[in-house]
Amino acid sequence: MNKRIRIETRGLNFYYGSVSALKDINMEIEENKVTALIGPSGCGKTTFIRTLNRMNDLIPGTRVEGKVLFDGRDIYQKNVDVVELRRKIGMVFQKSNPFPKSIFENVAYGPRLNGIK
Repeated sequence: MNKRIRIETRGLNFYYGSVSALKDINMEIEENKVTALIGPSGCGKTTFIRTLNRMNDLIPGTRVEGKVLFDGRDIYQKNVDVVELRRKIGMVFQKSNPFPKSIFENVAYGPRLNGIK
């Protein structure tokens, strides 16, 4: 049976300003397989996951080098729809971080983003 690589990183480096947080990460993540990232606090697990859905784009002064491919397509190309990418590559946060809105508005945000009223 052929394995289907869904996400691949090639020479991935990530920086917070001049501080290197990830160095030369090469990884293939297969479709329909469980992949675990294990390590001590502060070792880069969350930073790595955030490079897969471009959540680090929201942090000023960060920089990505190398390639992150999703279904063979480089997610850091300028024409990538980041909202659509995050629909496909989500993450569960350790701590909730709601928008500064009402509970209803926070819960309704996802469906509204997907055109549901």
